[in-house]
Amino acid sequence: MSDKTTSPELVMASLFRGLSRREQMILMSKLEIAGGAVYRALAAGESNALAREKLLKAAEDEERNGGLLKLMTTPKDRCEKCGAELADTAAGHACSFQCTFCDPCAASMNRVCPNCSGTLGPRAASA
Repeated sequence: MSDKTTSPELVMASLFRGLSRREQMILMSKLEIAGGAVYRALAAGESNALAREKLLKAAEDEERNGGLLKLMTTPKDRCEKCGAELADTAAGHACSFQCTFCDPCAASMNRVCPNCSGTLGPRAASA
């Protein structure tokens, strides 16, 4: 970052420019998981026990957030109800958490996810 007038927030925001929502979520997942590693490294060098504990808690939070976003962006290749293989990433229906069901199973559940009660909608082909 040679331009000292550019804030870190603007640099981070620029990483997301032009990305689809899914691509933004994938990038954020990676940044959250990397952030967890940074917090763990800071904790390893911290002599104050309370500060080390707080840094490790922050690492867990980052890793949990990154894991959630990874879950929400990872397409499944099988129906979670009947186990039918889905031909491609656009086949079937899924909720926001990528709980995935074939067309007949989604219809039998009135397109409501049994795991989170979210709406099961047609999946988009992944980029």
